Amino acid sequence: MTKDEVYQILNEIIADDSLRLYTVCWQFDNLPVSNDYGLSDQDKKFIDKQKAAFKDSKLEPNKLKSYSRKKRKFDFIEIDTTCNAGIINRLSFPLISADRQRVVIKNTQDCHCMLGGQGSTDLYIKHNGHWKKEKSFDQWISKTNMMDSSARLAQEATLVWQKTG
Repeated sequence: MTKDEVYQILNEIIADDSLRLYTVCWQFDNLPVSNDYGLSDQDKKFIDKQKAAFKDSKLEPNKLKSYSRKKRKFDFIEIDTTCNAGIINRLSFPLISADRQRVVIKNTQDCHCMLGGQGSTDLYIKHNGHWKKEKSFDQWISKTNMMDSSARLAQEATLVWQKTG
């Protein structure tokens, strides 16, 4: 498995699943192998070798592409090296089967704001040359209760008014 193969598989999945990734953190998240993913013992050994070979890998600029509906073309995805501001996607290093027909990847999105984030771990299987999401694991959405936020803002405004009034 080469770094170019990893980027090729990631780009194929991004295109085939129409993932909208604009900014991605340069650090891969860790994704442990689970028996839920349906990987064989041979796949697990292959993945262990990948993890060892790519343990210090970071996403590189001008390697991942996402389709821009606005521009009607594929653009390179921005790779963020701070990963602590704005809307950021984080990807795990993909768990790629030995035959390169199954991939498990975790994709999380954090807006670094009070709106929360979302994510899932997804199993992709290659059918007729295209990647299809077969199953999702650990899907989640986190959002701030707007009522709580509004109440907190009203309380803070009252305290400011009391101090200045």
